[in-house]
Amino acid sequence: MQEAQFNVITPEVVAQSLSYSEYLQLVQEAVAQEKTTGLEQSAFLAQLTKDNLAIMERTYQSPLNQDLVEQVQSLPQPQLWLVLTEAWCGDAAIHVPVLAAIAEQSTHITLRTILRTEQPQVMDAYLTNGGKSIPKLIALHADTLQPLGSWGPRPKELQDYVLELKQQNLPITDFITQALQRSEDDNGFALQAELLHVLPHWIRTSLA
Repeated sequence: MQEAQFNVITPEVVAQSLSYSEYLQLVQEAVAQEKTTGLEQSAFLAQLTKDNLAIMERTYQSPLNQDLVEQVQSLPQPQLWLVLTEAWCGDAAIHVPVLAAIAEQSTHITLRTILRTEQPQVMDAYLTNGGKSIPKLIALHADTLQPLGSWGPRPKELQDYVLELKQQNLPITDFITQALQRSEDDNGFALQAELLHVLPHWIRTSLA
């Protein structure tokens, strides 16, 4: 994961962000208008968004890792979790609701979302292997906005599976279907396992 070399996340960026409930409402409104979020619009992206809304409603109900819940509930410093996302992104539909559900377990975590197309400077600072992959979670010190670390776009085992799929040169719809099915089957388990591993590092950084 590539970390930003300087802090591109300003109070102005945060002011333009949405809570998860506001983001969900934005997705719902986009579906009602047969659109997607952000600046890129097409019938294909609109259909993906419609499909993803149903996924979001399911993954928000994913069982939570109790060790992770206890860890976020005992955070010594408040954190801001800023998530780069778009409604057409299947990985975002699967993982952002899980992140929101985790954040809701702690009074010390505030989760906010920003759109990739509307915040290019933030996206460019948090690339994955040179690509603008989402979702991307950026953990920040809530008071100073100093970055503590980042996660995304998907857990390593799911990322490895996607890379294997890409080598098969599947039609785009088949690729998306298989990749999403693998992620849905995981039910948020791998994401939470990775957060359980990286959160102690973020905590140490926040106290430094």
